[in-house]
Amino acid sequence: MEALKIVIGEFFDDRVTFKPVIISKLTEWLRLLDPDELAEFMTELTNIAEQVARGDKSVNDLDLFLSEWHETALVNQEDDVLDDIMEAESEINAGRGKEWTIIKKEIGL
Repeated sequence: MEALKIVIGEFFDDRVTFKPVIISKLTEWLRLLDPDELAEFMTELTNIAEQVARGDKSVNDLDLFLSEWHETALVNQEDDVLDDIMEAESEINAGRGKEWTIIKKEIGL
C-alpha cells in the first residue's frame, strides 16, 4: 500500500506551488474522535503539515503529533477512563480539586 500523503499548497504572486508531506501512520483511528476533536485535529494537522513543508518542523514532529492524537482517540474508546475524566472535571468545577502546584509539592516534584 502506498504511503498516505497530505498535499500542502501555496498561492503567491499568481503562482501555485505544492509539496506532498508523507504521513507514516495509519489513520483508521480518526473515526474514534468526536466531531469537535476531529475539527481541531484537522486544523492542527494542516498547520503542522505546512510547517513540515516549509522546513520549520520535521517529519518526526508530524509523527509525534499523530501519535498524541492517536492516544486521544484510544482514550475515547475507554468508557471507564472517560467516566473518570468527567468525574474529575465535575469535582474541579465544584471547587473540590487541587492546584497542580500543590499536588507537585505533596508528591515531592
